[in-house]
Amino acid sequence: MKERRLLSGIMGMALATQVFAEEGSLPSSPETPLLSYRLAVEGLPPRAPLPIWKSTPVMIDSNGDGFLDLAAISRVGDGAQVWLGDGKGRWQDSSQGLGPADSCGGGVAFGDINRDGMLDLAVADHCGGIFVYLGNGKGEWTASTERLNPALSHQISLEEEGENTLTGAEDLALGDINEDGFLDLVVAASDEGGFAVYLGDGSGKSWQESDAEGLPTVKHLGPGAEENGGWANQVRLLDIDGDGHLDVVASYYLGPWVWRGNGKGQWEDYSKGLPRPMIGGLFRGLAVGDINEDGRLDLAVANSINGPEVFLQTQEGSWQRTPDVMPSMLGGAEGIALGDLDRDGHLDLVVGGRLETKGTGYGLFILRGDGKGGWTQLQDTSLPTSGLPFTWGIATADVNGDQWLDFAVGTGGAVDGTKDPVKDESALPQLQVWLHQAPPQEDQARP
Repeated sequence: MKERRLLSGIMGMALATQVFAEEGSLPSSPETPLLSYRLAVEGLPPRAPLPIWKSTPVMIDSNGDGFLDLAAISRVGDGAQVWLGDGKGRWQDSSQGLGPADSCGGGVAFGDINRDGMLDLAVADHCGGIFVYLGNGKGEWTASTERLNPALSHQISLEEEGENTLTGAEDLALGDINEDGFLDLVVAASDEGGFAVYLGDGSGKSWQESDAEGLPTVKHLGPGAEENGGWANQVRLLDIDGDGHLDVVASYYLGPWVWRGNGKGQWEDYSKGLPRPMIGGLFRGLAVGDINEDGRLDLAVANSINGPEVFLQTQEGSWQRTPDVMPSMLGGAEGIALGDLDRDGHLDLVVGGRLETKGTGYGLFILRGDGKGGWTQLQDTSLPTSGLPFTWGIATADVNGDQWLDFAVGTGGAVDGTKDPVKDESALPQLQVWLHQAPPQEDQARP
C-alpha cells in the first residue's frame, strides 16, 4: 500500500486527486453526516462564454507552502493556468511563463521532471501538442522546449508512408515507465488516435519517443482501429494489477481500456470484460480506486449516454460491470471522480451529468458508496443539479485542510448532443471549486 501511495503522490503527481486506495485519504467518521457544499471561486476567472475549461482540473501543492493549488487548461483561451491556494478557498493566478497561446484544452500533469525538488508541469493541448514547463517552486514557470513535438506544429506530418505523427494531444500522464529513475510521458493523441510515449532523461529538455510495444500508437494504431484511431479522452499511469510496474488506463473512444506494463516500456492488453460499444466516443471521465475494498483497483467511468459506470477488477484479472450506478441519470455523464466524501471509510462518487436527455444542462451529484459496489444518491447537497454547461472533468482533494474532501470542476461549451435551449441556465463560473460545509445540524451539535 505504501508503494501505491508513493505512485499517486510522487511519480504521477496529477493522479493524487484521481486515485484512491481502499482506506481513503482522510480519517473516517463513525457517523455519516449529510453532505453540503459551497462555491469557493474568489480569484478564479469569472463566468464568460469563453474560455471553456476543457480539462480535468488538478489540485496539488505546486509551490510547497502547504496549501493546495489549482491547475487547468482552457479551450479558446491562453493555455494552461495555475492558481495558488491560500487554504481557505481563495486563489491567486500564478501562470507566468505558461502557455500555449490560443489553446484548445486537454490535460495537465505535475511531477518533478528535472529532479530539482520542485514540481514541473506537463501540458497536453488538443491543437498544439505537448509542452513541458519547469517550476521554480515560487509559482513561476519556464518552458523547457517550445513544444515537445516542435516539427509538427498544427499539421499532420508523415515520417513514412501511411504513418502519422502526433500533432494535438487530448491528455497525458507522467510516470517512470521504464524504471530508470526519470519521469516519462504517455500522451493520448487528439486527431490521429492512439498514444505516443516519450522517455525522459531527467532534464525536462530531452525526450526520446518510444516504440511503445503493445500500445496502439499514433504511427501504428493496431488491428480493428476505427475512424479517428480510437482516441482516448483521459489517460492515467498507475500500477493497476499490483505487480510493481506502471500500467496505462484510459477512457477510450471504443470503451475503457487497460494495458499492463512490464517496466521495460512494453505493454499487453488487460481489458477482458470491459465494454466495446458499437459506436465510439461514449466514455469521457475516468477515476480509479478500490471501490469494493478487495485490495484491487477498480474503474469508474463516465458514459455520455448511460451515465456513470463501475467496473470491478476480479481476482482472475478481468473486469466485471456492476449494476446501474445511477439509473435516474438519463442524459449521460461526462465528469467523474472518486473519494471518501462522507468519511465512512468507503469510496464515493462525484458525477457531472444530466438527469434528462435535453433541455436541462448538466448538474453535480454525490453518490455514496457502500464499499461493496453499491451506491446511493445523496440529496440536498447544495450543488446545482441542472443548468451547467458541459462538465469536462472533476477532481477531489481537501482544499482547506478541514479533513473533508472538496472538489474542482471544469465546465464550458454547449450542452452535448443538443441545440435545445437550456432551462434555468446557470450563472456560475465555468471553473469551479466546491468546499464541504457543515450542515446546520452538525454546527448545532458542536460545543
